[in-house]
Formats: sequence, C-alpha cells, structure tokens
Amino acid sequence: MDRNEKFEEIKFTVISIEGLRPNLCSLFSKLHLEIRVGAQVHRTTSARAMASYVWNEEFSFSSTDSDDLTLMLYRTRPFSPLALISNVTVLTELEPRNQDLVKMLPSSNKRSMTLTFRLQGPERTLRDPRCPVFAFIIGIDEYVSNSIPNLKGCVNDAQTIKTFLTNRFHIPESQIAILVNADATRDIILEKFQSHLIDNSAIEQDDTIIIYYAGHGSRAKAPDSWPSTDGKIETLVPHDERAKTLDGQVVHGIPDRTINTLLSRLATAKGNNITVIFDCCHSGGITRDSGSSILPVPRFVETLVPIPEHLDWNLLGARSGNVDLPSDIKHKFMHSHVLLAACREQQRARECISASGEPCGFFTDSLIKQLRGIGPNRITYAQLLDLLPTLPDQNPQCEGANKDRFIFDLEGPVHDPMSHALTMREDGTLEVDTGSMRGVVIGTQFIPERDARCGLEPQLVLVAVSVNLNSSMLIPTVPVENLVLPESTRLVVSDWKNDAVMMKVYVHFSEIPQFTVSDVSVQRRGPRFLVVECPNNADLAVRRISEVEFSITRLDPKLSRYVVPDVKLNVPLENLPCVLDAVAQFNYFLGRHNGNDSLGNEVKIEMYRLGGEYGARVPNLELGNLLIDNEARFRLEPEGKYGFAICNYSQYDLFPYLFYFDPATYSVDAWYKPQSPTMEPPLKAKSSPEPTRITVGYGAGGGYAFQFVIPEGVTSDTGFLKLFISTKYLDMSRVEQPAAADTVIGRRDSQAQRPVMDAQIWSAVDAVVTMFIK
Repeated sequence: MDRNEKFEEIKFTVISIEGLRPNLCSLFSKLHLEIRVGAQVHRTTSARAMASYVWNEEFSFSSTDSDDLTLMLYRTRPFSPLALISNVTVLTELEPRNQDLVKMLPSSNKRSMTLTFRLQGPERTLRDPRCPVFAFIIGIDEYVSNSIPNLKGCVNDAQTIKTFLTNRFHIPESQIAILVNADATRDIILEKFQSHLIDNSAIEQDDTIIIYYAGHGSRAKAPDSWPSTDGKIETLVPHDERAKTLDGQVVHGIPDRTINTLLSRLATAKGNNITVIFDCCHSGGITRDSGSSILPVPRFVETLVPIPEHLDWNLLGARSGNVDLPSDIKHKFMHSHVLLAACREQQRARECISASGEPCGFFTDSLIKQLRGIGPNRITYAQLLDLLPTLPDQNPQCEGANKDRFIFDLEGPVHDPMSHALTMREDGTLEVDTGSMRGVVIGTQFIPERDARCGLEPQLVLVAVSVNLNSSMLIPTVPVENLVLPESTRLVVSDWKNDAVMMKVYVHFSEIPQFTVSDVSVQRRGPRFLVVECPNNADLAVRRISEVEFSITRLDPKLSRYVVPDVKLNVPLENLPCVLDAVAQFNYFLGRHNGNDSLGNEVKIEMYRLGGEYGARVPNLELGNLLIDNEARFRLEPEGKYGFAICNYSQYDLFPYLFYFDPATYSVDAWYKPQSPTMEPPLKAKSSPEPTRITVGYGAGGGYAFQFVIPEGVTSDTGFLKLFISTKYLDMSRVEQPAAADTVIGRRDSQAQRPVMDAQIWSAVDAVVTMFIK
C-alpha cells in the first residue's frame, strides 16, 4: 500500500527440510521446492524424498516491502501428476537477515515438517511512518423527525468499523472522520466529504480511502428531469432529514447521483483506490429489520416529500467533457470505487445481536469477522464476498469495475489472461471455468499453467468430457489414483481440438525485412490461429513492413465489408504470435452466436443521440433510434453524446452484456455488465405491450454518455456492438481485451471462484456503428 516502496536485492538460501512424512518417502518419489516472490519463480533441484534432506541452494530476488515470499513443496512420482505437499508464506519485511530461520510446514497429520532457510541482505530499517489510509465513517441511529423511526445498531457498526481499521492499519485519529447521530446532518456529511477527503492535502494520489455508512436508506420520487428507470431515486437519510432549516426549507435526503458525483470527483483528485461500504437499504422495497422483537430496526423509510429539481445543482452543474465526464471527473462510470452493499433489490438487510450482546447489522458483523479472519493474506473484493456466510434473506453485493483488486489496494492478482481456474468438487470431479462460449469442445486438452509458464513437460493433461456454456468437466488423459491439486491451480489450453476456434492466417514471405512462417509458429500456450498456404483459405493475411511494423489485411467477409482492409500494427517480431492470438479472440467473440437461439428477435438494441446536460441527458426523440436493421450511420459531431437502450420483448428475466468491438485496434470494451453474480436479472421480462429497458449512457444507473472519435488520417470509421444475453449470470470478463498490440503484457484476473452458471437460454445480437466526417 506504500506508494514509495523501494526494491531490495535479497538472497534466499534453502538449507534443509526435516520431518517428511513416511508415506511420502520412497525410492521413486522426488521432492523440490518452488520459491515465488511476486512474478519471480525459482525451483530447487529434485531430490529423492527422505525424512530429512539438505539442499543448500541459493537464489536471488528483487523484492519490495509489499512482496511476500511463498514456498511450495512438491512431490513427483513416475506415472503420477505433480502433487503439492505443503506451502507457507514468509513475510520478508518482518524476517531478520543473515541468520538461519525455521518455518513449520503445514501438514495433514500430527507429524511436523520444518524448513530451514536464510535471508541475506541489508538489515531492515523502519518503513515510512506515514499511514496511507483514510476513512470517513457515518452511523445514524437517532433522527430528528418523528416520522423516521430511530435505529439501534448503526452507531455500533460505525464504531466497530473504526476499531477494525485502527487496529488493522494503525490509522492516526486525524485520518478518520466519524459522524454519528446529531453530528451526521446533511450539511455536515457533504462538507466533511469535501474537506476530509476531496480537499485533504494529506491524502496523496492512490492512498486507500474507505467510506462507510450505516443508517436508513430511502426512495423518493425523481423530479421529472432526472433520469430514472421507475420514477424513483435512492437516497441516504441524514440525521436531520424532514426537519426545516432556519429559512424554512425542508432538509432532503442525499440522492444517489449526488453520492456518485462526489465519488467520481474524489477519484479524480486522489485516485480510485476507494472502497464504499453501505449497510443500509438503497433500492426499491428493501428494509432493514430483525427477526427479534427487541430490535426496532427497519432501516428503510419511504420519502413522500418531492425532491427539488435543482437539489445539489451546485455539485452537479452543467458540464461536458470529452467522454461526457464532467470537467473535474476523469474515471469512467463504476471505475471510481468499489461498492460493498448489504443486499440486493427486493431483499431485507437485517440486524442481529453480536457476540458481545450489542445490536449490529448482519452484513457488517459478517464482513468484519471475515476481514479479521483473513489477517494479512491478500484477497480480492470478489473473493471476500464469496467467503461471507449465507445471511437471512439477503445477498450482499460487490459492484465496480475494480472488484477484482485486492481489498483496500490498487493491485490485483496477475494471471495469464488465457488461464482458467480449476475446481475439484467434493466428489472428486474436476471443473474448469471455461466452456463452449470460449470454444471448448469435448476433447479439448488442458495442462497446468505452471508447467506451461516454466516450459516443463506437463505432469498432468486433462481432457474435457462434458462442456457447458461457461464451464467444463475434465478427467486426466491417463488415470491417476488419489489425485491431489492445490486450490489455486489454473489451467491453459494445450490443444483446442476445435477448428472453428482457430483463425487462419496467411504469411507473406519476404527476405528484406525477413519474414517467414516460422516467425509466427512459435510454441506457446493455447494458440488461437494456424498458418495456411493459400490466401484464399485465410481469414487474415500479415505482411512485414519494417522491423517493428506489420500490415494486416482482413479477408473474412464480415470485417472486410465494413472496415478499411489493412491495419498497421507496431509490435516487436517476438510479440507478433501473441498479438495474432488476440486478433483471433476478437474475431471469435465477434462472430459468436447460439445455434439453438430461442430468443430470436425478442431482444433489441436501440441507439440515441442525447440532449440535455450532464446528469439529465435524454434521448433526442425527433431523431429517434439511429439503429435501422441493426446498423447506424451518422456524421460525427465533436460534442455529440450517445446512449443505448437494451430492450426485452421476451418472457424471460435476462442478464445483458454489451461490448464494443473496435476493429482499428482489435480492442473490446465492456459498455454494460451486470455488477454482481448474486444480483437478480436486471433486464426484466416484458409485462406490458412495451418492452422493459436498461439504458446505457443515460438514465438511472446508465453511467456517462458515449462519444465517438475517428482516428487521424481517415474520414470514416466503423465499430461493432455485441450484445450477449442469458437467463443466468455468466462470467464474461474474458471477452474484454485491450488493443491487440498491448495484450502481450500480463493482466489482472480474479482468482475468486465466481458462481459459474450455464444458461439454459442465451443469445447474441450484433449492431454496426459507422461514423464519418464528410
């Protein structure tokens, strides 16, 4: 979390291991240690498994204060897969240097295994005493208005959060602002948000910022000019809501759009390492109550007083920006923060009695227990939510584009984007979190990512025997008795066994600069293309122009129909195969459709030019829907703002996923995704002659409007909208990708075992957007 960490060169010496279990020792068993520091990996030589063994092998690492060192003990046997015996993490910043250290290796029986090692390097010095964590905490039990019932557990929750953060991060009092009851008026909350967070010069860029609220949530009728899907907006209820000011004005709640604007402005000023925790009801029909009669705890009140149209206009004002972000906001919608919320729509966020006998929120109580339990271990927001126990009639939500970061941090797990999580079920069956959506078929083969990364001969090959949309069941190609795999095992495809997923590439041979088939036929993980001898059989042709410039000619009918045939890519030759793999993935998902589509034409995309100012944009109904037969063509205007509507004419509640495919760079951006796997389907079934709609780029929760840009040197450009819809939540994160030329750099990917659903019904809709200058 310290943004000023310095690298330190350290030497790690593996000395010996003792106490190996007898059942692991045999003439044919061998052991080795794998040592990991960040992305650096070393392994010892393999040695015959004995009760004790001396290695005395030395390795060098470049380490920072935040890097942990992980030791993994593996065993190999003939005709058996690699088996993880034990692992332990060493906190390098806390361990002394230049002396023998002993760590106990966890074991499944009572026999202890110990590892002796040594860290060599400069003695540790005290780290920068500055604590880069700031918190704003609000808890409201008491309300001025008699029409708003008082609560009992919110102040307790706020104090619990403050105690946890103080103990966890040793935060100075000056870096925690806490408002409870009478101190948490509307004006004070907004002023403290500004002074303690946005305008606080002590907060440096990318410091950790934690915002917590426990109290009433409410819903109010939206003013006519405010965007809303059902005529309502959500609000937080301050201590003095419904009271009157000295000049006789009614105090109103704090609307969701005010909160989102403040969070976006905070992210612009201080970075988007922001965690927001709401233990209240913040959407339609949700109350917070208890099964116990001793707790008068409804944490929801309906607001009947109309919200003024110009409420908080001093914060929202009329603004415009080059991506429709206000001039003082730079992060895209839902990129400014991660939200942890107590429950989803139409549920009750309940209270309980804590272990100490005090009223508290079920959600806050469970959250704190999990945070205390994980200790110093790094875990993502999505993983944390998965660890929460089942709560009574409520499903906590985790929302935000950065929910796969480690909690309270900017970083997240780094994985090969082509790798997939493997899960061993209780019955011993193996399931990988990829399926037919990505091109897996019965017979597709996988190997452990670790073997592929290190260039090792795979100890285990798994083959798909059952394939669903987003998951597959695997078995070893060679039967294995008592197969044991670490929980963190990830797999990569070694052989697709599926010609449909393979893009066909024709290589233009040249001597100066030299370019041959062998330049793109290098061995790598999960290749997505194959080289063909004739351009008539190819989807794409590649020509080398200079040392680092290549020309790509699109030969497939869909892309060549709409876009400029040739694309220039500037990449080193050694990166070209990975870039072509990314191009192949782009083409694959762009062309993906369900052969058994039962939704037909019952889900549609509409595109509108938007009018009005930021915060209140509405479709230009005179121009109407720009997509005619799923194609839009329009003259580009520099300040033009656009939004989309996803329309459901079907009888099914659906999860929609809207992506924008840019053929100029082969990038894929997600423009709409359901925020949480535990949420209800957001696109409801049609219940009247008119379809139900989700708006993207305008309306309640639709985010910022979209603007289009044409690359320099051309007068027109074309992109593709791709809408996937399903009756079940799908993890579609791997559809997204940066520009193809940038994909050789590793990206963060969640380790969380997300719920992988296989939809009974899914479909895809394509739309083409062409803009021109003249």
